[in-house]
Amino acid sequence: MKQIRAKTHQEVLRSLLRDARFRKGYEEELEKLRIVDTLIRLREQQGLTQAGLAHRIGVSQPFIAKLESGETHNFSLETLVKLAVALDSELEVRFHPHRAKAA
Repeated sequence: MKQIRAKTHQEVLRSLLRDARFRKGYEEELEKLRIVDTLIRLREQQGLTQAGLAHRIGVSQPFIAKLESGETHNFSLETLVKLAVALDSELEVRFHPHRAKAA
């Protein structure tokens, strides 16, 4: 009997990323998650609770929780600036073109 090997998540992802629509959505979500990860790390490094950060920027704790869980994708420039100031950080928005892929 021939053994069947399950695909790894990397193999499945590589296959899915061939689809342009999937790849676009995946890359957008990945950028959002990078922002969320940075916000959580900065908040924790400063010993702030979600409630403390919320107080600093004038929003509710549930808003911060949704932001950190990825449920809210309301990353307006105004919100990001308030978060940067509240976290005593510099906000830097950069666009880097993707390297051209070999044909």
